[in-house]
Amino acid sequence: MTRRNARNRKRKRFQASSISALLPGTLDKGRKRGQSQQTKRQPRRKRRSKFLARITARWEFSHYFAALLATIGLLGVFLLFTDPRFAVETPIVSGNQYTDTNEIISMAAVDHANIFTVNPDQITARLSLIPQIQEAHVRLGLPNRVSIDVMERAPMVLYVREGEAFWVDMEGKIFPAAELTADLPVLLDDDNSASMDGKRLDPSLIQAITTLNASMPELTEFRYRRDYGLYFLSPEGWRVFLGDADHMTEKLLNWQSIRQQLIQQGRQIEIVDLRFNNVYVR
Repeated sequence: MTRRNARNRKRKRFQASSISALLPGTLDKGRKRGQSQQTKRQPRRKRRSKFLARITARWEFSHYFAALLATIGLLGVFLLFTDPRFAVETPIVSGNQYTDTNEIISMAAVDHANIFTVNPDQITARLSLIPQIQEAHVRLGLPNRVSIDVMERAPMVLYVREGEAFWVDMEGKIFPAAELTADLPVLLDDDNSASMDGKRLDPSLIQAITTLNASMPELTEFRYRRDYGLYFLSPEGWRVFLGDADHMTEKLLNWQSIRQQLIQQGRQIEIVDLRFNNVYVR
């Protein structure tokens, strides 16, 4: 009985569901419900699509406008860098007395360059490679003007080494002599030992020479040797050894004192050594 009851129940359920699904009004109701839901949802979709279209339209317009501005900017930059009116002509050089103007212009290397590509710091760095120039100032002006004002090194001593003459400033910088002049004291390097690197002299040595020349204008020529240091030939023909440039004022006072004594004595003198505290005479 139980098995039959269970089978009957299954048949009833199956029949009830199939009959209800196949009733003529049920399909129409389901369709109407689906259509009503679609009709309700369609206006929302249209509203959303219109809203998104407006946003995308605004986004595209802003980007197109930015692209237009960028294109105009690039075109303007292109014209600035290619317009021949902005090509630098020959720079204007001032302040040079010994240095050749053509050398300064060649070292600046800005001929026919666009004014907007010229870097004053780079020009100054290149000009500093010229030994005669101590400082350089570069000014730019539109449309194509470049002005270079240089300050040259002031020669204080004429330095002669291996038959070649150079100028030396107060900082001891050695640079080519533009011309020979009698206004400068001369330093003759007997054994090429006054300069350690060939580019500079000891500034104290230059200071000593200028001090001695100012105190004794008749003394215009000095010499240097590794074993004696700085020395000179006196008007009497004596070799006066000064050594290094330390305590040059005291050495000068000793020389002035001992010279008068030796002249009064009338002795035959070859060497006066002032390198040490005790003066040595031979």
